Amino acid sequence: MTASEKSQLLDDEEEAPKSVKIPVTGFIIGIIVFVHMASFTILLFDLSQYTYSVYKDKEFPNATLNQSDKSLCETNTSSKEFQMEQTIQSDTARWTVYISISGGIPAIFSAPLISSLSDRFGRKKTLLVPLFGSLVKSGLCFLNIFMNYNVNFFIIYLFIEGCTGGWVSSVAICSSGFADITKAGKQRSFAFAILGLGVGVGFLAGTLLSGYLIEAFGFNSPVIASGAMVLIGILLTLFVLKEPLKDENRVSSVHPLRQIKESLDLYIHGNKDPNYGRRWQYIILISAFNLLSMAALGKTNVEILYQIGSPFCWNPIKISNFGTIRSVIQEFVGVVSIRLMQCFMSDDFIAVIGTLSAIGYFVMEALSKTSFDLYMGKK
Repeated sequence: MTASEKSQLLDDEEEAPKSVKIPVTGFIIGIIVFVHMASFTILLFDLSQYTYSVYKDKEFPNATLNQSDKSLCETNTSSKEFQMEQTIQSDTARWTVYISISGGIPAIFSAPLISSLSDRFGRKKTLLVPLFGSLVKSGLCFLNIFMNYNVNFFIIYLFIEGCTGGWVSSVAICSSGFADITKAGKQRSFAFAILGLGVGVGFLAGTLLSGYLIEAFGFNSPVIASGAMVLIGILLTLFVLKEPLKDENRVSSVHPLRQIKESLDLYIHGNKDPNYGRRWQYIILISAFNLLSMAALGKTNVEILYQIGSPFCWNPIKISNFGTIRSVIQEFVGVVSIRLMQCFMSDDFIAVIGTLSAIGYFVMEALSKTSFDLYMGKK
């Protein structure tokens, strides 16, 4: 973190700006986050369904999908078709694990490194790294689908993107960019609301578009859309975005390992802090948040396979519609519900209710037997 960021975070209340007006640069940053998140989400939904289709054609070329008469979408668990469906789901789920690992593990190390380098080289230059990584991934995925190469090559493409940090690096760098152009208080809170809106709406747009593009133009059309969106982000960064970090606020050198060590000190050597007695509460809360985030992010690919198979037999459009409606409810209805509960509940109690509701949703989703049950979240 740069000196300017620290000083702004510690500004006195009277120094906070009277207006929450955000510079134009802030809205450009929000758009870049939006297109990168939408690009990632479109490809996420597309690749899972494409791989399912590939395994189906490879292992059972004469079988049919998403039909009720002698198809792979068969509810009779003793039938041959149902067993074929289970085999395809198992193979696709295993592929999903490999994809998640290939993209996730390198991002764990590259995202903090690239984000810290932005303190020295500026936000624009470092923001181009994850954007170009995603563009390369989209191009390679397009070639792979067009040439009908082995789906295991996707593991390499996701690894390449992971080495550049992916959308995680983009969000981290853009967060620093917002800190550069705002002061602590309502202005910065509004800026981060724009950031969150870019992530949320980007996920919504990607979820909605993927199914309709697959249904209308085939599996390669979402890949083209994904590449076009990230290309828009690159062009905005190169020619429209003004560098948020001023030259005088840049650091002369960056020590990523030292920064990682200082971050870990928060948990390991916190006894030097006057609030050490309550630090264990923070560790428990952040651990709970991480576990919930893992469940929420990790279920997407598995959920797609669940919806493709019996007893739902959904096509790409139905999968996209469900993901979009659910996200809208989570993003907007959830915020309203939290605001209402704050009138007569503590934040701690609201957090407990939110956790229990998430657990209940997962259980009810697993027990659903019809599409209506899946939408209602109950058996």
